[in-house]
Amino acid sequence: MSMNLRGKTCLVTGGAGGLGKTLATRYLQAGANVVICDINEDRLDQTAKELAAGGHADRLLTVKADITSACDAQTLFKGIVNRFQKLDILINNAGIMDRFDPVGELDETLWNRVIAVNLTAPYLLSKLAVQNMLARDVVDGRIVNIVSLAGKAGFAAGMCYHLCHLYASELILSVAGAAYTASKHGLVGLTKNTATFYGSKGIRCNALMMGGMTTNITDAFMTGINEEGKDKAMELMTAANVEMCDVEQVADLCLSITSGPGSNLINGACIPVDHGMSGCLG
Repeated sequence: MSMNLRGKTCLVTGGAGGLGKTLATRYLQAGANVVICDINEDRLDQTAKELAAGGHADRLLTVKADITSACDAQTLFKGIVNRFQKLDILINNAGIMDRFDPVGELDETLWNRVIAVNLTAPYLLSKLAVQNMLARDVVDGRIVNIVSLAGKAGFAAGMCYHLCHLYASELILSVAGAAYTASKHGLVGLTKNTATFYGSKGIRCNALMMGGMTTNITDAFMTGINEEGKDKAMELMTAANVEMCDVEQVADLCLSITSGPGSNLINGACIPVDHGMSGCLG
């Protein structure tokens, strides 16, 4: 996709691997200044080297951060302002899975962690992004939240990770437990509320609701999987005949809704990216 984003600054959370890394690559190729943050320092360093090798070192900033921490989030934004003076595009991509536990079996610690990463972090960063954009009277501020079908359904939902270490295959799981599902429903609400309040002030906020997606992220999946939840997952995957989305195509779509012609028309939208899977699941 040919697009000129020179002078624009984009922040991608969870940018050290998977979809986040692909998003960072696409925005760099489009000419934007790109900031990636991740809690995994080793993977972040490796990704920084790979992206810099593409000739983009002068437009790249990498920051190790725990984005569930208000202090880390503020430090991250100070770094962005110091390096690039502003933020134009925020992509809340970072997320973690649960273990498919229903509420009656869900550990409180796991609940708190999933909500922190999947919902509190986007809130913290969206707040800082909106404040930065409003202070500059922007007309083209953009926020994209990477959600999933978990923001629409009760169980037939969830972000997508390789389960080859569980199933000796490359099936991508697209279901989740109570914590993940609740976090993504919450993120849909945050998306719509942000769009409603700030659309007239030059800030557009939308969500991509992912179905099955090919990605190389394996370490985000926790041990101790709920067996009943896992079995339901496989049943639903089979019934839905899930077709995978390619991360590069997803990145192109994200680029289009933040920067493409007519992108100002899209606000408060929760866009299914699932080859029609959501229609099959109801």
